[in-house]
Amino acid sequence: MVDYDIGMIRVFVLVYETASATATAERLFISQPSVSYTLRRLRNLFNDPLFLRRGNRLEPTPIAEDLYPRLRQLIESMDEVMSHASRFRPEESTRTFRLRLTDVGVTGLLPRILHRIRTEAPHVVLDVGALTFSTVVRELRSGQADAVICATRLDAPDLLREPLFTQAYVGVCAPDHPRIGATPTLAEFEFEQHVGVAGESGHRSYDLRIGELGIDRKVALVIPSFSGLPAVLAGTELLSFAPSSAAQRFESNGLLRVFALPFDVPISESALYTVRRELPSTEFDWFRRSLIEALR
Repeated sequence: MVDYDIGMIRVFVLVYETASATATAERLFISQPSVSYTLRRLRNLFNDPLFLRRGNRLEPTPIAEDLYPRLRQLIESMDEVMSHASRFRPEESTRTFRLRLTDVGVTGLLPRILHRIRTEAPHVVLDVGALTFSTVVRELRSGQADAVICATRLDAPDLLREPLFTQAYVGVCAPDHPRIGATPTLAEFEFEQHVGVAGESGHRSYDLRIGELGIDRKVALVIPSFSGLPAVLAGTELLSFAPSSAAQRFESNGLLRVFALPFDVPISESALYTVRRELPSTEFDWFRRSLIEALR
């Protein structure tokens, strides 16, 4: 039989997640030499270095990257079986679920999510963090995030995607903009200066479409999220864009004015992403179902 045990798998998963043998030893309440010895056994077993030192971090090799999702899922499945996860009762649970949302999601989606979850599980804790696309897939795989909701498609074979809703993009400007009406022409659009929204916001199709059409957009400022648009555009003649749901909230509060874009932009489809699980998990299935029911 292959010479391994469950402890070796836990060491591998924690070294991947912490990038540190010291932190792994502290989490498992074992000595650092024990971690180093286990890593040597794993390296011999897989005939690969698995982790290479880069400064103070242990960076995974391609083989370790491939192994991690499967080994982490194995650990989770075993832990769920041993802890009788099937007994999960939402009305009694005090579990923390970690959700990643864009700023538009926090203002537009979170109230509905919170109402749905607290109705059934009043003691559950919802830990909502900012969505960073450069790290979000790894956060899902490592358990730092249980679910992600975004419009940008996350293509990874170990992620489960559940479409939620679609929405269009519209233009926004200050309520008293002197030249922009409800349906500006492309020439009028190109004449003005614009505020861009960084790609990390998750809404990239607008910028891509402008590039495809060769539209001359003069960008005077780039901000990290849509939530800053009302303050930035107020008292200026700058233009920008936003998903229709956010734009309509800004307009209803008298902060901005919405106008139709003079070109077509693909409809945005927001989806829920979670890690695919080989074995059912009562608590994760409940959380995923609650998000879907709240937003569909």
